[in-house]
Amino acid sequence: MSAGSPWGITLLVLTFLCSCGSPLATNIGRKGDFITAFGGTTLGPKYRDPHISYGLDPISERYVVHVPDSYAGDVPYGLVVFIDADEVVSQVPDGWASVLDARQVLFVAPENGGNDQDNNRRMGLAVLGALEMMKRYRIDASRVYVVGYSGGARMAGMLGFYQPDVFHGTIQNCGADFYRQVPTVYAASWVSTTGQPYGTFQATEEEIVQAKRVRFVLVTGTNDFRRGNILDIFNGGFAKEGFKAKLFDVPGMQHTTCRGDILSAALDFIESASQH
Repeated sequence: MSAGSPWGITLLVLTFLCSCGSPLATNIGRKGDFITAFGGTTLGPKYRDPHISYGLDPISERYVVHVPDSYAGDVPYGLVVFIDADEVVSQVPDGWASVLDARQVLFVAPENGGNDQDNNRRMGLAVLGALEMMKRYRIDASRVYVVGYSGGARMAGMLGFYQPDVFHGTIQNCGADFYRQVPTVYAASWVSTTGQPYGTFQATEEEIVQAKRVRFVLVTGTNDFRRGNILDIFNGGFAKEGFKAKLFDVPGMQHTTCRGDILSAALDFIESASQH
């Protein structure tokens, strides 16, 4: 990525805003678990992808936030932005909070961003949540990741292509897409639960090139009804095309959010890869 490209410029801007000397970095926010609406003017990314809605009002949108008790603002923490399949997110998924706390990672999840919403709005909510948290907390810009469950996992994967200047890793939990059709080996159907085509999205050559810098994790399980699709997308898509990607196929796991130890292992892969 060259510093003169739109992606490089954005990364430099975000890194500057979240650096140790930035006034925003000293804005220590509330800790614990709470629901909030962000106010003020949003820091929009320099690169704006046509698939994402950037005009959402931070005053009217509500987010679930988890900030580890250890956060003091003296060192930068990571950030996980979570996109659920449901409209209402009441808390951090079971077993995740202790993992996030141990790894010094904050958590934010939009409400009213479930499968019934348009894709561009759902991805816009994720970008908005990331940037608003970066305004209020001292966040390491290189440790901002997007995680999704089911339909939300598909949004997380797309953001690895559409907004890789903000999200440097994705975890796609029980859902996945790729920018082209992949060979069918395990999948029983390529139709969604609403009768729509499943498994593909559009991406430009530039978006594909930039996504090669992102770390992708796909999570499924032997009892996940989307397992076949995810295996095919990983093997015939991400792995075949040389993406930095890892698959977790968890014995006995159903179509649900993964356990904390799987989340931790996924973050291990993302953060170890980012150091090379």
